[in-house]
Formats: sequence, structure tokens, C-alpha cells
Amino acid sequence: MKKIALFLLPGIMAFTGCAGTRNIHFNSQVPAMYNIPHHIRTLAIIDRSIPEDADANLLEGVLTGEGVSQDKLATQIVIDGLNQSLQNSSRYQVIRTTEKMKGSGAGSTFPEPLDWDTVAELCEKYEADALVSLETYDSDFIVTHGAKTGGEGGIRISAQGVATVNCGFRLYDYRNRDITDQYHFSHKEFWESGGSTITAAVATLLTKNDAIRKASFQAGIVYGERITPSWVRIHREYFKKSKRDPYLAEGARMMEANDWDRAIAALTTAVENGHFKTKGRAAHNLAVIYEILGNLEEAKKWATDAWGRYGIRKSRDYGYILTGRINEQRLLESQLRE
Repeated sequence: MKKIALFLLPGIMAFTGCAGTRNIHFNSQVPAMYNIPHHIRTLAIIDRSIPEDADANLLEGVLTGEGVSQDKLATQIVIDGLNQSLQNSSRYQVIRTTEKMKGSGAGSTFPEPLDWDTVAELCEKYEADALVSLETYDSDFIVTHGAKTGGEGGIRISAQGVATVNCGFRLYDYRNRDITDQYHFSHKEFWESGGSTITAAVATLLTKNDAIRKASFQAGIVYGERITPSWVRIHREYFKKSKRDPYLAEGARMMEANDWDRAIAALTTAVENGHFKTKGRAAHNLAVIYEILGNLEEAKKWATDAWGRYGIRKSRDYGYILTGRINEQRLLESQLRE
């Protein structure tokens, strides 16, 4: 079984908070939303979003004012995002090919699936177990007028830009001759700006092409996270100190220093010797530490003690979260199994 680890690198661990508590932030790996068969270890990415009717697509670009090559470039940026997302995981070997094929083009209607002789030819060419194919792509960018606000600087008008990218992917399983996944989705990105006039507000917005590119890249990441484990940012609340117990404060400081062994030692002393409320807060902090270290069962035990024995309300909900994370970790280990 592959060991699931957390990366605690400089810049990844951060702290925020308010009186009495602080938030600690760290990165953790979560399972893919969609299970892919274990025999699929090598993926080849292809672009099959070229419109079947190129002349009609050219006319649409002229009539709408869109650059003729805008979607062509944007599809490559979608694949950039997908490739980055897949490369960040140990689940697959990824081959980004230069294959470009005709499909249905814009809209949400998928083209007919690739025939299996073509799938076999491409998989053998790239020594891949499966093809990930971008089969539909479309984009749009609109600007909406926001509210007027007044202040010392006078009236300010806001504008919002919304970039929408629609993508359709298929994943072809070569060995089983099965379309393992077929998924169409929309991804939106929002930008806001302001100025003394609506013209000034719009002028400071991201340009249409830049907005489409950014949204396209994120859309590729969205699909990558559907089929491979990914990293997410997690934040947890912990207690900084107790008026009557120096060990809780010491443990919190050691958490901030990422000195987990000394933090555990100080907090364990607080649990053993502290006042009732201090015991509960120290138990909660120990739960947070063990989650960061990847020992979710131990984290759940301490969170249960913090709520069940000492009545720390934050620990009750935290215990539910940890139960969910334990189930996620089992799925993650299954997905990463060799």
C-alpha cells in the first residue's frame, strides 16, 4: 500500500486567527471524484475538438467578432491545465501528444466516439493504456454593469467580467474497449473592476482573450481533478493558550514552529495535568496535529475526547469532519494502489 503523506514545506504552512484561537493551514491529498480502473496507468492526451465544419466555424468567428484562432489556442490551454493537474499526481504517467482530430466542435453535443481501431493505433503509438480526449469546447465572455457607490472620492461604478468555458472529455480504455468516462461541464471565472465611469471600469477589466485563457486553464484542472487525486488547502482552528496552564501555550507555539514532537509532549502534559477546560483544548490541538501528520485515526480519538469528555464544542463538528476524511483516505489509498 502506498503511503499517503502531507507536504509541510516553507510557505505551505500558514497561520491566521483571532482572540483565543488561530487557524493553521496545510495541504492534503484528496481522492479523485471519479474512479478509474487500476490497469490504466499511462494516459495519452489528444485534442479532438476541431470543428467538423471548419467553414461554419470561420463564419461564426467573423459574425461574433471572435478571433478565428481564439478557440484553437484556448483548447491547447485547456490541455495545459489538464496536463499540469495529471502531472501533479503519482497516479499516472502522462503523455501530452500533438494529435489534433476533427470532432463536433462547439456546443455540448459530443461527436460520435472514436472507432476502436483508431484508439488502438494511438494507444500503441504512445504506449498508453487509455486516451483522454478533449471532444467539445466553447467559450464566452460577457461584461455586466455593477452598482454605483459613493464616497470621499466621488461616485464609483463597478463592472464584472464573466468568462465561461464549456468542455467535453472522453476517456477511452484501450484494453477493455470501454468509454470509461464521458463528462461535459461548464466552468466560470469572474473578475471585477471599478472606475468613475462605466467605460473606465470596463477598461481596467481583464481583456476577453486573457479571461478566456485563464478560465480555459482552470477548466483543464477541473477535469484533471475528476480523474486523479489532487491537493487541496485545508484550514483548522486550534487554541493558542490557557490563562492557567503554560503547557497549552507552549504546545501552540511549537505548532507554529512545526515542531510536532515537542508540541505533542507539551499538549500531552496539559491533558494530564491541566484544568478541565485546558484538558479539552489540549486534546483538540492534539487532534489537529495528528491530522496534519496524516494519522487520522489518532486525530479522531483526540477530537472525540475533546468533545465527549471535556465538552469542547468545536471538537464535535471537527470529529465529523475527521470521520469524512478517514473515509476519503481509504478511497485515496485504493486509488493510488500499485
